[in-house]
Amino acid sequence: MRLSLSLTALLLSVSSFTTVHAQGWTLDDCIKYALENNIQVQQAQNSVETAEADVKSSRAALFPSLSFSSSQSLGFQKIESQSYSTFDAEQKNPTYNGSYNLSANMTLFDGGANWRTLKQSKLNKQASELEAQQTANNIQVQIIQAYYQILYAHESVQTNEEIVAVAQRELDRTKAKLDVGKGTKVDVAQMESQLQQNMYNLVNAQNTEASNILSLMQLLQLNPDTNFTINYQDFSDEDVLSVIPPVADAILMAQNYLPDVKAAEINTKSAELQTKIAKAGYMPSVSLNGGVSSSNGNVYKNGFADQIKDHMRENIGVSVSVPILDNRRTRTSIDRAKIQYSNALLNQENALLKLQNTIASLHLDILSAQSRYQSAIASEASAKESFEMMEERYNVGLESVIDLLTEKNNYLRAKQETLQSKYTALMDLELMDFYTGQ
Repeated sequence: MRLSLSLTALLLSVSSFTTVHAQGWTLDDCIKYALENNIQVQQAQNSVETAEADVKSSRAALFPSLSFSSSQSLGFQKIESQSYSTFDAEQKNPTYNGSYNLSANMTLFDGGANWRTLKQSKLNKQASELEAQQTANNIQVQIIQAYYQILYAHESVQTNEEIVAVAQRELDRTKAKLDVGKGTKVDVAQMESQLQQNMYNLVNAQNTEASNILSLMQLLQLNPDTNFTINYQDFSDEDVLSVIPPVADAILMAQNYLPDVKAAEINTKSAELQTKIAKAGYMPSVSLNGGVSSSNGNVYKNGFADQIKDHMRENIGVSVSVPILDNRRTRTSIDRAKIQYSNALLNQENALLKLQNTIASLHLDILSAQSRYQSAIASEASAKESFEMMEERYNVGLESVIDLLTEKNNYLRAKQETLQSKYTALMDLELMDFYTGQ
């Protein structure tokens, strides 16, 4: 039954992967797959489990320890001669001895080091969980950037395909004009050169898209031979020009959502505890210990159980250790802990500053890209109209090839600027939503 369920789960998993294959990968598909399969994310999760083990170890240090030890020995002893009161080297009697010891120990006072170590290990676990989330977030940011680069490259390919089609149409018309004596071979040569340049640009755009797809596959850690396709989508002007919160609000939202600053704050608390733990080295330590021991051997005539009972010894005691001079080991530990605490405070300040700079820069980039997109749309429309009018005038012989190609290149640059500003804005908007938890 279990084998049947496992096989069913495997088939469903393969079916789900195949469905994604057929429909193309969306951004959410890529992020979900990476979080489930990325090696760095898995390693970060292992670090969390290690931190959990440290918590258990620190908690166990508060309880008594119990140990059992035993030793068994076998020897040979010379037998004394009855006639001469000397040892007969030829005769030896085997001797056997066994000892058993059960001991327990418990720390009663250590300057609070054990309790603070437990508290510190709990903080370290929280920090480890947040750092694991940071690792996952970094992977998601890289995937978002790579995904939108693919979308931009794909639409750039489509634009270049349109330009090649236009160039081919212009070349055919120029050849037709030459056939009826209204054009020159120079015009045809210029059109052919322009077509080849446009085809070269198309190949470059296709290579860029393929390279970007490969980069995303590597981020997802997919095999190079995986049939990987993107689920391309269309975006409206409303998507590109989405309203974003004021920069101060965005920073506050990111600070509350992202784990970066929280992790730095917890690491600072942990470093502060380390200073107190180090200072405990100046305090005396008190421990309670006790034990039970016994022994047996073949020199005794009674049985094993009676020997153990007869030789039973119990002890209990209190040990006190007072540090007097430790060659500055405690002082050095305290100094190092203070330096670590100072560094932790700086890291906390730097984490907040880095977050603020990231959000502020991203906010400015979005507004800039949106502004450029609006200008680029108007510029593209104007360039397109100018090019179409120039094309009509060229077709009736009122303009030269040079004038036509100039207008065409102006239109191409305007279109590329629209694409670039469009996908810059879309990618940055996606990142802003991610950073602010929207």
